[in-house]
Amino acid sequence: MTLITTKSKGGRPRQSQAGEAERRLLDAALQRFLAKGVEGTSCEDIARAAGASKATLYARYANKEALFEAVVRRHVATLLVPAEAIPALPLQGRLRHVGHGILEHALQPDTLAMMRLVLATSSRTPLLAAEVNRIGWEGGFTRVRSAIMAGPDQPSDPDALALQFIDVVFAPHQLRALLGGDREQLIQAIPERVEWGLKLVQAVGLLE
Repeated sequence: MTLITTKSKGGRPRQSQAGEAERRLLDAALQRFLAKGVEGTSCEDIARAAGASKATLYARYANKEALFEAVVRRHVATLLVPAEAIPALPLQGRLRHVGHGILEHALQPDTLAMMRLVLATSSRTPLLAAEVNRIGWEGGFTRVRSAIMAGPDQPSDPDALALQFIDVVFAPHQLRALLGGDREQLIQAIPERVEWGLKLVQAVGLLE
């Protein structure tokens, strides 16, 4: 009896296989970058951790910087503030709800770790840092504005209210976290920060 063997066809990998290889590379790169930083990580380390060859890595990314950019863009996309159902509350109640959600999201360990990594490499990748900031800011602005517009009691200038609310509620709190503030204490201080922001926007007439 003669056994007939067939060789697998060569050529380009299937789309599903290519997608799986890319996912493994990005997952491994994220873990290594967060653990060792960009400078302390090599493409060889990433390929080995992903169970891939360096040729596979370089077929997709020209260098470590390009891989880092891909990791950041994918991770930021997963961290965009989710659009949850906005409760049927008065304007201040809707802002209170969205303010809590934004700050809780901003203080997640993964969010802070990625932001610190981007800041640490911003001198080498300023355009990427600016893009990360833009994506995060637009996500927050869209969420706040949606909450403002979700009821009949809309203010005369919803854009100005959304901008001011983000500036006074979100930015200072996340900055303190990025500079080493105690995360648990900052989480506990979220209600106080949101109430302070509401009083400020009310004082300048933005709720009218």
